[in-house]
Parts: sequence; C-alpha cells; structure tokens
Amino acid sequence: MHHTEVAIIGAGIVGLSAAYALLSKGVKNVRVLERNTIGHTRGTSYGLSRLLRFEYGDDCLYTEMVRQSLQAWKLLERRSQINLYTRTGILALGHEDDNYTLPSYQLLREQGFPIERLSHQTCRTLFPHFNTQDYNLLTYNTNAGLLHATTCLQTLKGLILDMGGKIITNCNVAKITHENSRAPIRLQLEKQHELAAERVILAPGPWIHHFLGDLHLPIRMTRQYALYFANLPTSTFGLSAFPAFMAGDMYGFPIHNSRVKGYEPGWLKATSHTFGPPVDPDAPPAIDQSYVTQLVQRLCDLIPQLQQARLAHIDTCIYDVSPNEDFILDNHPQDPRIVFATGLTGHGFKFGPLLGEILGALLYQTAPSIATERFRLARFAQYMLAPTSSVA
Repeated sequence: MHHTEVAIIGAGIVGLSAAYALLSKGVKNVRVLERNTIGHTRGTSYGLSRLLRFEYGDDCLYTEMVRQSLQAWKLLERRSQINLYTRTGILALGHEDDNYTLPSYQLLREQGFPIERLSHQTCRTLFPHFNTQDYNLLTYNTNAGLLHATTCLQTLKGLILDMGGKIITNCNVAKITHENSRAPIRLQLEKQHELAAERVILAPGPWIHHFLGDLHLPIRMTRQYALYFANLPTSTFGLSAFPAFMAGDMYGFPIHNSRVKGYEPGWLKATSHTFGPPVDPDAPPAIDQSYVTQLVQRLCDLIPQLQQARLAHIDTCIYDVSPNEDFILDNHPQDPRIVFATGLTGHGFKFGPLLGEILGALLYQTAPSIATERFRLARFAQYMLAPTSSVA
C-alpha cells in the first residue's frame, strides 16, 4: 500500500489549485488522483475560456474574492511566464430593477473600480454590435477579462510536477474508508490497489455524490451548453473591438487566439447561465437541439450580426448547483481530515487559486484569507435529512 500526506481527488481547477497551494506552503507529499485525463470533456474545467468579472450585485464578499483571485492568477502568470488572463472589459446590459446590474454598478463605483454607466447612444458608438433596445441600464467595466481555461489547467499541472507533486490520471477512486480517526484514510483504487493518506481533499466536480452520498448534499447536476460561432470578422469581434458581455442570463467573449486542440482561433463563444435539466455525470453527453436553437435565436436578437455567423461547435458541460448558488467549502462533519468543495454552480473557475488556498487552510486548520462561515455545510441542514430527487 502506498502512503501520502495529502490525496486530492479531482484534477479540475479546484483540485489542481489545492495541490499547488499546499506544495507552495511546503507540504511535501501531495498526490492528485484524476478519474480521467486533465481537461477531459466530462469535467467542469475544460474548454477555451472562463469569464472573470467583478459584478456580483451588492455581494461585496464575492467581489473581494474576485479581487484576490485575479491577484493570484497574475502571480501564477509571473511564475510560469505563461499568459493565463486576458483583459477584455465587460459590458453589462440590464434593467434598473433587476436587483443585479444597478447594485453591481453602485458597489464597484464605491470600491473605486473603473466602471461607468453608458447611455444608449454611447453604447452604440463604442459597441455597435449589440441591440440594446430591451435594456434600460448599460454599464461598462474595464476591469474584467477571460481566463484561458485549458492553459490554466496545464500550467498548474506543470508547476505541481516541478514542485514534486504527483498527478495520477485514469485513476478511479472507488471508495474512501475513514472510520478510525487514529488510522490513515484509505482510498480503494481499481485492481484492488489502495492508497493511505493522512488528509484528503475532495474536488471531484459532478461526482461529489459518489464520495459523500451519505451526507445527502443539496447539490444537483445540470446540463449546460457553450456555443461557438464562426465566420465573424476579427476586426469587429476581436479583443480590440468587442467586449466580454452579460445580458440577463446570457454572456460571451470576444474572439481571441486559441491554441487549444479542438477549437479554432476565429470562434466567438457565447452561452447562457440558466440552469439546464438534471443530468447523471456518467451518462453520455447529449445535446438538446430545441434548447440550442432557442439560445441561438436569443443571441442573434442581442447581437444581430450572429445571424450571418455559423454555429461551428457546441461544448456540453455540467454545473454542480447549490440551492442558493453559494459554494460549499467545508470539513467532513465526521472527519475533519477530509475537506471538500462543491456547489461551484458555474462561476467557480475564476476563484481557482483562492479556493485552493481556502481548502488547504481548512485541511490544516489555519486561517484562510477569506472568512468561510458563509460556505459551511451546516447552513443546508434542512436539505440533508434525506435524499432528494433533485440530486442527480
């Protein structure tokens, strides 16, 4: 039986970030176990890009977390000498009474962010791509951008290996045994292999119920889609001319150069944050063509030039959704040597380095840079009395 100080289950953005954080703090023996490959298409971290935005309504905690996360991404860029983040600015199209756009604007103004309120005429001058007639509040924040998702994963992988960490791919953890608090935690692997660990971090994304089913976590998995459009002029929709945007539940990115296999450099990405139907993470990915058709039409209404574009590619992905869309970051209620992260709800990627630091602090019972009481499991006690049919 092999032995390790820390075993991390899941090599998505959270698992890799946790490994990096621990190794950076001097933990010597860290192993990351991934059931597939890094960046595999069944996970939640793969793909071309993720949005980094500070707009969270009047929620100053998440805004501060984004601030700290961006600082951490920039440190990773300097250490790796690899571009992970590209600044794009973000155009928000909303309504005075949507309880999001105006509070975001007010909070960010108070905190000194370079955000401004645009008139319809100014917006048409700066960003003529958008049909703004259905919106009565337009803001533009230059402090926003996109994270190059696959590049982020591969960069963290390289840094982890450079620091002496181990990453084992195609390694399925079948069971975790931790009844005896005086004995190491035992991870049962395939082919009757076992790994003993002093501490464990669970960051398996959509497979969280496989490991913590007895806790009846109030997390449901939903099917989501990201759409990629081709045949758009880079001069009009590239980084220098087109911003990242949010319009209600829809959001998207400018065209940017991609060196990720399976993605063309001239594609524009856009999608909806609206939660899709429940899904089994082990079921084959499926595309609801009716839903995609409706989303394409809505995006074309917002950005009329998309009517001349070609829908070139569809990513299918999975959200792990909590009841209030807040994360769950906590120690296992029966064993503090086990820490887990779930409920990332489609907006967790940008917080990767910060979440890794928080999980490491919980694991070793030190103070994280962000207070974690809001993310504790106990707040969902009423949901955990019995399994619910909404959990897939």
